[in-house]
Amino acid sequence: MAMNSMIKNRKLHFVGAEEGSIQTPYAEKDSSHIMNVPKELRTMSRGRILKNLIVISIFYCLFFTGFWSLSNLQSTMNATSGMGPYSQAVIYGFSMLSCLFLPELVIDRFGCKKVLAVTTFLCLPYIVANMYLRWDILIVSSILYGLASGPFSSALKVYIGEIAKRFQETVTENVEFVMACFFGFYTFFMENTQVWGNVISSLVLRPGKNIPEMANVSFSANCGINFDPNSTEMNTNLDPPSNDERFLLIGIYVGMCVAALFLFGFFLDPLDNDIKRDGCKAVASRFLASLKHYKTFHQILLIPITIFMGIESVLYSNEFTQAYIACSWGVHHVGFVTVCFGVCGALMSLLVGPLVKCISQMAVLFLAAIANVAICIVLFLWEPSPDSKTMFLYFWCLGGGDLSGGPARYLKLLTHEKWFYDISIYLLCYNFSQVIALYGLMFPNDREAAFSNLYFWSFLGFFLSYSYANYFTVAVKINILLCFLLTGMLGYIIGQLKIKCTTRREYISIPESE
Repeated sequence: MAMNSMIKNRKLHFVGAEEGSIQTPYAEKDSSHIMNVPKELRTMSRGRILKNLIVISIFYCLFFTGFWSLSNLQSTMNATSGMGPYSQAVIYGFSMLSCLFLPELVIDRFGCKKVLAVTTFLCLPYIVANMYLRWDILIVSSILYGLASGPFSSALKVYIGEIAKRFQETVTENVEFVMACFFGFYTFFMENTQVWGNVISSLVLRPGKNIPEMANVSFSANCGINFDPNSTEMNTNLDPPSNDERFLLIGIYVGMCVAALFLFGFFLDPLDNDIKRDGCKAVASRFLASLKHYKTFHQILLIPITIFMGIESVLYSNEFTQAYIACSWGVHHVGFVTVCFGVCGALMSLLVGPLVKCISQMAVLFLAAIANVAICIVLFLWEPSPDSKTMFLYFWCLGGGDLSGGPARYLKLLTHEKWFYDISIYLLCYNFSQVIALYGLMFPNDREAAFSNLYFWSFLGFFLSYSYANYFTVAVKINILLCFLLTGMLGYIIGQLKIKCTTRREYISIPESE
């Protein structure tokens, strides 16, 4: 398979271990339960491991296509009284609470597959609740989704991290590269939720007949950087879809969720930690260990960049879709434009593994940071308009790239082009998926607590962004994003320097240059 062909034999060096030795993810925990686990659950062939990776990735894509597509539409389709952003804030607020104590408890007690099954059923009511806009139904379903989100996300990442570790044992490949490939493959399908979900929403919400663009909209001059979510009454581009369109859209998403549940139930294999094995004292001790994990030095350094992940996602799904796309083009164009985000994000997810192998994980993260800073600068300069002409840039290219008038003139020309919607989405797709793999690498003996922390702090970013979504202009939100990005990269650099300079190399091995 393609995954096999990407991975070649290289030696693994773990801290405090002989060359070629392997540490299990539970090496520092009580491992007596392993003796009572059937051998077929402890070992998996390469083909079986890759089958499980494919199944869990497709399952995620099918089930969360609806959720992520609806997240892109919350600020437009459910904008009444700020209902959409507030419901998302409730989701991520309760997700933070669930990350504090639920993942460590339920994963160790019931195992990844059972946790994924139960939490998936708890997430489904929220998608159904979008059919009828009622505060009570939407908020209650948001609470259920939030409580399930923490255990679901941690169990999913623990499952992928565990099968990646098992695959690495069969090929003696560098663990950093295997983790990058497995999480990159999963992220490919995760980004595909943006593709198929937005294709569906675009087809369902598009107007029934062709009407000249400027004849059916009242364009607001306050689109873009100065967009105010509380001053949208005069902009018909932001009118929500009809009830028939809403019912059809949600019905399709619910059908995909049901298909995902069947795929998950029949084809995903359990891991050895899906077998009940721990007593209450053992679970309680691990819960305390999870709380102590928040105080570790490397975890503290990773907090800003993890919060940034949540804030960046909301900037795209809430602010960009409302202030730039829907405000100037209409709600029905949101799905069409965001398809490009999913396509580029999926392609980047497949390329990130080879990129890490060629230029290192740190270089990939720096490229992502530079791309995000660039897109923030351009969003400050861009004045979105539905009647922009791409021919200006075409003539500039034919004329040899005359920069007379200075860089500002060129940037103004560039950012007025309608195709720049696609460019901005491409740059936003330079995502921080490798932060997920970084958590698995830096805390190899405590991945459950590490992923719990990962989602707690990223959910905090989501919660903060949706909480102030109805109060701040886009300019303020972008400034907040840049602050967390720059602080996060500084913390990441300090952490990497500490790992490379210390003689113990506490968490992960740093591959020597070849």
